[in-house]
Amino acid sequence: MKLYTEYLYSFANASLTLRVIEYLRNQKKIPVDSVVVVNLIDRWLIKIKLKQNLEWQLAQDFQAFLNEMGIVHQPSPRLTMALLHLEAGESPTDVMNRYKIVIVAYGKPDQEEIEIFRQELVSKLGYCPQTMA
Repeated sequence: MKLYTEYLYSFANASLTLRVIEYLRNQKKIPVDSVVVVNLIDRWLIKIKLKQNLEWQLAQDFQAFLNEMGIVHQPSPRLTMALLHLEAGESPTDVMNRYKIVIVAYGKPDQEEIEIFRQELVSKLGYCPQTMA
């Protein structure tokens, strides 16, 4: 089995996304370097970059957890470029403006940024879309 230091997964709603962020914050054995949370119209994406490879069993457990919550995501060329520019040090605001994507959180996993985004969007829409549940 190949061990990865980057994972890109798609999740159906904000609750699953928050659960993954909580898991990352609580798993001290997983050396998270950075996390990018992107909201698309019909799903959420999380890109997780690790500082180093995980031990085999921990990698298996981690991937099983991610597979339980969501599915591996193959990014579009536009999203790939946006993530590359973000990783190269470009500001999230510049990346969002150039590539027309919504970066909800970047850096260390933070549930509060996701919650604030969700609350503001639901408040402005006047209803709660399925992806915000």
